[in-house]
Amino acid sequence: MMNIKMKLDWVIPMCITGSHNAFTDLCLFKEELYCCFRQALNHVSDDGTINIFTLNVEGKVIARNRIRQENCDLRDPKISLTPDGKLMLIAYARSIQVEGQTRPAKNLCWISADGRSWSSAKSFAANNWWLWRVRWHKSQAYGFAYNRSANAIDFYKGDPRRTFQKHVRSALSLQTHQLAYPNESDMTFIDNCCFAIVRRDADSYSAQLGHSKFPYKHWKWLDLRFYLGGPVMQAVNNELALVAGRVIHKNKLVTAVFILQLSSGIVIQKLFLPSGGDNSYPGMVVIGQTLYLSYYSSHVDNKSQIYLAKISL
Repeated sequence: MMNIKMKLDWVIPMCITGSHNAFTDLCLFKEELYCCFRQALNHVSDDGTINIFTLNVEGKVIARNRIRQENCDLRDPKISLTPDGKLMLIAYARSIQVEGQTRPAKNLCWISADGRSWSSAKSFAANNWWLWRVRWHKSQAYGFAYNRSANAIDFYKGDPRRTFQKHVRSALSLQTHQLAYPNESDMTFIDNCCFAIVRRDADSYSAQLGHSKFPYKHWKWLDLRFYLGGPVMQAVNNELALVAGRVIHKNKLVTAVFILQLSSGIVIQKLFLPSGGDNSYPGMVVIGQTLYLSYYSSHVDNKSQIYLAKISL
């Protein structure tokens, strides 16, 4: 299975309204694609809301929804399918100062049974630790949370709707591994082994590829020797994974999808998507031999827009 090839079929814009559309994720639910993203004044403004677009496989938007939270900037939403067949949306709620009071940042989750109406928000995991993404495996959700000042990521498990507990403290950290500022992450499961990919923004800035066997208490890390921002990954067989995110290409930051050999960390093939400027943070769905990838980019008119790419495998 080392001869997987990728071909870009098309890229279409999904959202061109609003000042700044960014930070996407993608999920398949009841044969429809669900794309979530943040919409705000700019990359770091205090007015972030979450848009949720329902699309068919041709990329046509057939429904829209929006989630707001009072006095919060909702950042980097992620969407997933729970084991009992519901959609779960998570986001990091950065609190806005009200009357001079500073409140902690929280991880929030929402649930939808039909993809159209959503529950009220519920907080989970630790305050001020950014739980970047959850992935489900055998009825459990797993995810890494990072804290910049701690220079560490902690590994969580459970169910954000009920209880979501710290499972491993400092799974990757400056203190334990001499690797500074680990942060954004994703993971994929093959049988009882979990593979994870983690962005870093200090010293060599090189991403790390980790793996751990059940019960995922002990992690081993491999330096990928290249920068990767906003990573997303999905195994395609026992040896390879599709990975996408922001990379450096010809001294520019662009969005790319590539095939990664999990045992060695070697990139087998790479495909660059139309992108530039403020860009990346993709979501990924594989249906048969087709990869759908959501991402954002500001390469057209310097305007941050949401795109959907269809890629044949």
